[in-house]
Amino acid sequence: MTTFKIIVTNLGGLTSRSSAELVGEANKYHCNVTMKLDNGDECDLKSIMNVFALTPIDKGAVLTIVCEGEDEDKAILGFEKLCKEYSF
Repeated sequence: MTTFKIIVTNLGGLTSRSSAELVGEANKYHCNVTMKLDNGDECDLKSIMNVFALTPIDKGAVLTIVCEGEDEDKAILGFEKLCKEYSF
């Protein structure tokens, strides 16, 4: 199991577009990918509907991406690259 943290810096919080970017990245890998919030909420990051079901994610929130499975290391590298290219 490996983890990666993202801090939401967008004034509007985690937007639909940002959520779609995260879900798109998660679906590139075979491992299980979960997103956890500091308040204890979590969801399967491979489902956009699960992400939308979370409470509003405001600026300053910390998203913990948890990858577990055969290509978890590749997945973490993918999320690191995504964060360099896209501002959350």
